[in-house]
Amino acid sequence: AVLSPRFPGVGKTLSEYNFYEHYQAVVLAIHRNGERITTNLGHLKLKEGDNLILLTTEKFIQSWGDSKIFYLTSFIRDYKTTGTFWKKWFAFIIVLIMITGATVGQFLNSPKGVSFDMFYFSAIAAMLMVWMKIVPHQKYTKAISWDLLITIAFSFALSKALQNSGAADAIAHATINIGKGLGPVGVLIGVYLITTIFTEIITNNAAAAIVFPIALSAANQLGVDPKPFFVAIAVAASASFATPIGYQTNLLVQAIGNYRFRDYLRIGLPLNIIILIISVLLIPLFWHF
Repeated sequence: AVLSPRFPGVGKTLSEYNFYEHYQAVVLAIHRNGERITTNLGHLKLKEGDNLILLTTEKFIQSWGDSKIFYLTSFIRDYKTTGTFWKKWFAFIIVLIMITGATVGQFLNSPKGVSFDMFYFSAIAAMLMVWMKIVPHQKYTKAISWDLLITIAFSFALSKALQNSGAADAIAHATINIGKGLGPVGVLIGVYLITTIFTEIITNNAAAAIVFPIALSAANQLGVDPKPFFVAIAVAASASFATPIGYQTNLLVQAIGNYRFRDYLRIGLPLNIIILIISVLLIPLFWHF
């Protein structure tokens, strides 16, 4: 078990923290900086990133397997777990059906207007996993990341506010009008820039929907082919690295990796700039104005 930054015993010894009383697990050894420590463990101060070799029970894995304070890396069991073989195969089949159903569902139209998208098949798969006891109740109750759900809810509210108030349209028009002074390349930069900004604060679909008609209008005014602008919108709407709310995968790794908003800005913003430069240079070569 690797200690995460959230582990409350960081900076304390095993004795001071009463590790066994908290987790009913015995620490056999500690790996730190490539070295294995097996002596005087009770007087060693724990550090973030320490890899603890534990002797414990199955209950520990069930209780702390999805915890934010431990990263459980591997398990060695001294007995054969009964009933897991069929669970593995059923879990595989359920996931396979979920992916197949969601893929096929994109091409089906229900007479009642029901959309057979990934959400419905994921919900059905999750219920089947719980109903067949493939996932223990201790895991699915602790796996809910409430801060993640709240962030998603607020991002939807922000998206609607920007669209309904007309602020998004006004910002997009102003940015592209500034770029017109530099000709088609300037408009291309403006289209990409405003799309990537909107993608970081609202959904990528909404960003594309807002900028698309404005880019088309700008292309018609300049008398050029709009295809380069459309490609820029597609790339910019998919290149979301600077905020955790820019795309679903950004949010998913935020909770697991204990990332902060500034972590995304520090790594993601340079990536956004690099892709912007590459796109502006290459798009006109393949899709001429």
